[in-house]
Amino acid sequence: MQSIERDKFYVIGERILFAGFFLAAWLLCGLISYTDGDDAYFSSMARSMPLWEYLKMRYVGWEGRMTSETMTYLAFYFGKSFWQPVNAFLFTMLPGGLIHLVKKLSGERTPKQSFFMALLIYVMILSLGIEVIGYGAFWITGSTFYLWSIVAGIWSVMPYADLVYQRGNAGRLSFLYAIPCGLIAAMGQEQIAAVVIAFAVLAVWYEIYCSRRIPILHLAEIIIMAAALFVLFISPGTEARTQTEIMRFMPQYETMSTGNHIFITIQWVLSSFANEGKQLFFLIWIFGLILMLQKKDNRGKVFAVLAGIEAVAALLPFLGVTLCSEMGTGVTDFNQCITQVATPSSLTGQNWLAVLWWLVAVAFTLALLWRLGEKRLEKLQLTLLLLAACASEGIMYFSPTMYASGARVYFVAQILLWFLAGLLGAKLLRQGKVQILILAGAVGVLNVACSITTVASYL
Repeated sequence: MQSIERDKFYVIGERILFAGFFLAAWLLCGLISYTDGDDAYFSSMARSMPLWEYLKMRYVGWEGRMTSETMTYLAFYFGKSFWQPVNAFLFTMLPGGLIHLVKKLSGERTPKQSFFMALLIYVMILSLGIEVIGYGAFWITGSTFYLWSIVAGIWSVMPYADLVYQRGNAGRLSFLYAIPCGLIAAMGQEQIAAVVIAFAVLAVWYEIYCSRRIPILHLAEIIIMAAALFVLFISPGTEARTQTEIMRFMPQYETMSTGNHIFITIQWVLSSFANEGKQLFFLIWIFGLILMLQKKDNRGKVFAVLAGIEAVAALLPFLGVTLCSEMGTGVTDFNQCITQVATPSSLTGQNWLAVLWWLVAVAFTLALLWRLGEKRLEKLQLTLLLLAACASEGIMYFSPTMYASGARVYFVAQILLWFLAGLLGAKLLRQGKVQILILAGAVGVLNVACSITTVASYL
């Protein structure tokens, strides 16, 4: 009887966490004001044009993100009193979706483990890059284009998680929200759309391989998402917009060599990991270190030592040491035109050390994750999440606004790293190691404390 009462306590506690997170998010959203620039532009458009005329104008003259454009129009048409609770709810559904996925992927758990797992995911949001969250979730225009589409993408993938991990127990009711969410994500934000479609295709292939049957509803959702993404890409305004942005932000975009273009993309991705993503990598490495020490073999100890070294190096920027994080991109203000991109010859020895350090760090992390997986499916799951994080940023190779877009384009990658850290943390929580909550909280507080001026700039 006491066990049942205790389980109820943890179930109620998890609901309180959800409600408390929502209230905190609503409070923060209430402190946000309109900004000059994009907020002012969309506010003016929402009050001067009918929705259909606005969408036609944007699709023909600028871009194909029709669902993001629709959500942006509605947010500004109904005003801040509408945006604040809606954004707070969707911001809450972001960790809510990750919690749901972690539970599906991590298997059986007690209500106590489920509560601490949810608490860990909520706490780890403090370790995301402050500018990433600021521009992607609390800047009003950024939230409708990034947060809302990304949350839709996370919830659209639920049937595929069921397909792989629930097997015969997968229900069909999830398609009632998953298919609309998939459509919103696919025609709203290319990065999350690409990630969701890729994992969906792999899940369907896995089902066909294992059971020799074709999951019709899952396949239908993929077709809908792929069609929506295709419509996005064939927007008549895309080419004109690209040319405008080349001249405005990166005049060298069309004339630089393919090799140099690949180089600056890799440099940019690694720089984002070393600076905005360092806290998440720290948690992945520390959780991996603890799990490796349990293997009690020499190879496990080597992996643990290397993970510890990487974790310490990741936090050096908090002490002002940029030896392993400054990669010489030459970008100090993303709002300014980049007239001269970095080249291999323009990097100093220290810049090259940072680039090579993080190249090795990513390769090591892939090996670590493969080693941490207990079965082949889990090994693939963990490593593919990291590869997807790299790819979600690498896709910016095709955009002249790679630098100009700012930190918001790291959002998808950071959510994947957050999810990855949550999966590793769940393994430790199942072993009763709730102390990792203190560690995750300390890293999050350090991250926020060191970015307090950035936090204040959004309020």
